[in-house]
Amino acid sequence: MTKEEREEALRAYFDEGEEVAGIAQRLGCTRGEVAEALCDTEALEPYRRRSEAVRLRAQIRLNESAEQAARMQAALLSGREEGDGVTQRAAKDILDRAGVRVKKEEKGEITIRFLPGMPELGMPKTQGDGHDD
Repeated sequence: MTKEEREEALRAYFDEGEEVAGIAQRLGCTRGEVAEALCDTEALEPYRRRSEAVRLRAQIRLNESAEQAARMQAALLSGREEGDGVTQRAAKDILDRAGVRVKKEEKGEITIRFLPGMPELGMPKTQGDGHDD
């Protein structure tokens, strides 16, 4: 493949979303040659930087949405805002995608000590046939 064909293969793959087989057929080369062109790390650098910028913009938008979702959930839970289950689930989904998690209580041992003179523990006794009315 010529340098121009390699550049065209990269452009078609990343900018147009064209598949390797289609690029190979259009350029008159093999799929292996197109795949090799797509592995050229130096030629891929501009696409990698662009991809990273898109990912960062998406993360920023998600964080902004998470802040709005947190406010909405707080308003729904406090009763200041009326909403339905869909609104609350949507807000929770946005928070989950942003990585915001409610801290779960840590599990630990609880020790209960009964001092002398405490009443006996047990279920209250029922009268009659053993069923409460």
